[in-house]
Amino acid sequence: MKKFLSVLLIAVMALCICTGCSDGGTGSVDNNADNSYQQPESAAPSGEEKTKKSKTAETEQNNSVAINPSPDKYTWYIKNYVGKNLATVGYYSFGGDRLDAYGEGYLKLVPVSKDGTYIDISDDDVLKKYVVTAQSIAPNTEMKYTFQKDSSGEEYDSLVETQTYEEITLAVKEVGSNDDDIPLTEINASPDKYTQYIRDYVGRNLSLCGYYSLGGDFLDSYGDAHVTLVVIPGDGSYVDASDEEVLKNYVVTGQSVAPNTEMKLEYNDWDFASYQSIEEIELYVSPVQGQ
Repeated sequence: MKKFLSVLLIAVMALCICTGCSDGGTGSVDNNADNSYQQPESAAPSGEEKTKKSKTAETEQNNSVAINPSPDKYTWYIKNYVGKNLATVGYYSFGGDRLDAYGEGYLKLVPVSKDGTYIDISDDDVLKKYVVTAQSIAPNTEMKYTFQKDSSGEEYDSLVETQTYEEITLAVKEVGSNDDDIPLTEINASPDKYTQYIRDYVGRNLSLCGYYSLGGDFLDSYGDAHVTLVVIPGDGSYVDASDEEVLKNYVVTGQSVAPNTEMKLEYNDWDFASYQSIEEIELYVSPVQGQ
């Protein structure tokens, strides 16, 4: 009988020990273990999480574009700027423009906000506040160069004579804002030095439309030609085009020559543009709200 009770007692003690080992609440704790919660891979995401993930994937897919490599110095492909912070796009040149390099040439970058607010393209701290949401020329659009030649007809390696595009308009919004997309006009590619197409100035801050020349005119360049920009406010007030601080206060609301209107150039014996079919464009402007 004692032997039976001893065996029974040993069995009960073994059962208690096994129960204690299998109980996670009373078992020993590994202080070096990672106790953070991780969702099991088999668990299905909630509806909200699924929506967020699908939107993120869609955004990443839309912004991710593999740009074609350049096959030679004559052919380049437009980069993808959508989704990039404006401060990471291009560089500020000595001439006062925002440029981006393409081989031996470059393209002018013109940021446009929804309300035409002035954006200081020389100040990276200002540019960091904006993200690119659209561009006027689609990524991977082909851009062609021709190069200047010396008196014997030999081509220079680095002196660009013509290019099919001269600038790209970038629609931008403040980082984190919910502003609607800005419609942009794609300007036709210039097929040669004899043909240019009028740009779309509507929506631009006036200070980013052209430059004030030494001759006292407000101009914009088209290949080898220069078009005079005539500023006309709605109330008929005078706008001093020589004062950049004044130009910053206006946004373009209309123009007298429609975008993509063809402009023809003719050249003289010295290869200077001696004639152009369009010499001036009227820009109708309004004050930038809240500026």
